[in-house]
Amino acid sequence: MLSPKRLLFFRFSLLLLLLPTPLMGWAQSRAEALLQFEGVQQRYQASYGPGAVSRGARELLDPDDQAIADKALKALDTAAARAFNTNASVAAIQQEVASAGNGGAAPGPQLLAAVAHFVKLRTDYAAMSDAGKAEFFNRERAKPVDPARAELLERMAVADVREIDFSSQLLMSAVVKQLARGNGGQFSSLPDRTLDMALDTLWSRGVTSTRPRNLMLVAREFERQVTQAQLAALPDADVAALLAWRNDPQAAAEREVLVGTYRAEVKGSGGVALRTLIRAWPRS
Repeated sequence: MLSPKRLLFFRFSLLLLLLPTPLMGWAQSRAEALLQFEGVQQRYQASYGPGAVSRGARELLDPDDQAIADKALKALDTAAARAFNTNASVAAIQQEVASAGNGGAAPGPQLLAAVAHFVKLRTDYAAMSDAGKAEFFNRERAKPVDPARAELLERMAVADVREIDFSSQLLMSAVVKQLARGNGGQFSSLPDRTLDMALDTLWSRGVTSTRPRNLMLVAREFERQVTQAQLAALPDADVAALLAWRNDPQAAAEREVLVGTYRAEVKGSGGVALRTLIRAWPRS
């Protein structure tokens, strides 16, 4: 028979063991809601799923390079298919975001409904024709600027993750261009550590050229404007619920971790893909 003191200690210990489970459940549901709200899985799949990496690289090649880059782009496809894993990367991002949001309030039904409405709106927009997208964009952007929606946009990560995707495309296209032009020796002769440092330098400089850097800024701003138009189409009640959620004490850390982990996943997988591509490329 346990003494009252031992029984109290036993109950307290049991409570400590049980406590992290619901807390992590809350954090996980917060993370899942945030990834849905920001469209992380759809974005990663669109940019790094099968065939997507070479498509993105091709779009940034000049016409002269596009004409000679088929072999290099096919090789990039093969390397990227082995390096990028959408499910693993999104799971890693969600886990880090959940850790950052641990201790925050679980999203309630009203918030989850607002997230679902925004996800549907974004999905519907993606399915529109170019003419439909232009009509939607012009109509919603013509509405007066709403402070609540402007603040909510500032709390979102869409522009930052678009810059990450564009930086990755720039790097891929720069390497493909050099391989297609027969200049792959400048990469293939480097030891692995030096090669990784060279690729990281190219990433951080925007592949050194002013024009690609300017294109990246344009892509980032366009992403913001499209998102602003989508937010303008949301009901006021949804915007209020989403803004309150993105202004709570855990929100800034969750957003920072989302961007940082997304960048780490893209850079890590992209580095593996490029190293695989370069090492397999004929030196002659």
